[in-house]
Amino acid sequence: MNLTLFYRLLLAFLIADYPLQTDGVFRVRYEKRWGVFLHAGIHLVVTLALCLPYLHSPWFILAVLLLQIGHAYFDKVKKSGVWGFVLDQFTHFASLALIAIIFANLRPNDWLTGTPADLWHDDYLINLLSGMLLATYVTMILVNFINRSLRKRFTRDVFSTYYRYSMVFCGLVVYACVVPAVQLHPFFLAPAVLPPIALAFIARRNGDDDGSFNGAYPADYLLSLLFAGIWAVLVGLKLYP
Repeated sequence: MNLTLFYRLLLAFLIADYPLQTDGVFRVRYEKRWGVFLHAGIHLVVTLALCLPYLHSPWFILAVLLLQIGHAYFDKVKKSGVWGFVLDQFTHFASLALIAIIFANLRPNDWLTGTPADLWHDDYLINLLSGMLLATYVTMILVNFINRSLRKRFTRDVFSTYYRYSMVFCGLVVYACVVPAVQLHPFFLAPAVLPPIALAFIARRNGDDDGSFNGAYPADYLLSLLFAGIWAVLVGLKLYP
């Protein structure tokens, strides 16, 4: 497998599927027949941009185009519950791995020079950014699907603004503290636990009909601490191929 390629494909997928899938893109994706192709088009642009040194191969460009067509097809399948979400993400990750296997011998050219080239070739930086998105956006959505599956009173189809920003903030702080904790000193673990504990305490004031506090439950932030911490340890200790 071409791991250099896979890491950049993964980061491109995470950027396009999470922070760039805004509320407007999400609505268009489900309300318009062509909406899913807008989403896939964003994926295509981001993937080509992050894989720029590989674009000397027309076969690779074709493979990326077919990948996004497949992405559009899979996204039309309705996801039900946490296992539906996990299966959907596994399918996307497996597709990226397949591309990296097919183009195992493809080498990047030297179109990039200077600082851009140094940043592009830094696998740790690429994986650090991927880990950050996994610890924040992916964790936020995963916990939401867990709530849908396990909480009978939870019927929200859309994240509340409070839930979205508090979960991203919580995951970001945990990730930003645990990475240096495993690399430099355990002292950094102390500030990592403060936001989850504080937000979980606030969420105990469950004033909504579904028993949540503005769409959030205390356990959400403890799960954020767990998942963000796992991603931080994997990246911080470089426990990846």
